[in-house]
Amino acid sequence: MRRVVLSGIFFIAFVGMQFHTNASAQERPFLFTFSTPEAESKPMVLHYDAAYGRRAFEPLGIDNTEQALGVYAGFGKAYTVIGKLGFAFNNSTIRSSQHVEVLRQFTKSKDNLVDFSFGPGFRHEYSGTDVLLARALVGRRFTKWQIYSNCVLEKPLSDKRDEVDLFFTFGSLRRVSSAIQLGFEAVGQDLEGFWDEEEAEGGARLFIGPTVVVDFPANPWALTLGAGPIIRATRSVQTSLAPRALETTENGFIIHAALNFSL
Repeated sequence: MRRVVLSGIFFIAFVGMQFHTNASAQERPFLFTFSTPEAESKPMVLHYDAAYGRRAFEPLGIDNTEQALGVYAGFGKAYTVIGKLGFAFNNSTIRSSQHVEVLRQFTKSKDNLVDFSFGPGFRHEYSGTDVLLARALVGRRFTKWQIYSNCVLEKPLSDKRDEVDLFFTFGSLRRVSSAIQLGFEAVGQDLEGFWDEEEAEGGARLFIGPTVVVDFPANPWALTLGAGPIIRATRSVQTSLAPRALETTENGFIIHAALNFSL
């Protein structure tokens, strides 16, 4: 599995050396929040992610080390495909996960004030559980700012999990120089724990942390860095097979980096 991940990194680097493009790599500026690609560019972004977390939760991250290869591709006039192949490393154990979504853009901020996209998806978790997804995306780009949020409904195909999980992300970035963007991201998982005392996956969890993006105009490469605490906002006595740190009431953290290349 390590060879697969390393091969993917070298492949992205090879592509970067072979192709020269004026595209910006900022079609995937956030780590956990998806944004709508600009209609004119119709980009394809290849990315390699590496993360280390404690008491984390999918899809934010996992306990210990995670690496992933992914693609974020716009096609046609209104569609975006998101795909990711992840690898979890814990001592001598290696597990994999797969994730794919197809989003359709219904409104554009240029004409309709905000970008709005919606679409289905599928995730095969490290635990082996299959999960159906439905994501709604809303946001807007300004001259120096961009603000986006995602709301995701997750339907685990397991009778030992919640019927439906609610996942929310919010990201904001401001360009402070030609090469630097600064901002933050916030993530909420199992938010139904705020009103459902029998929520089966340990209660609601929240993450918030700074985001730093390093990119250069007319350069296809970009590096995104983020980190922050994971807070147990509510507690539940219920347990399940969910990929969460259910056995502890302690808070955690996640450190995440992404190397992006735009074709």
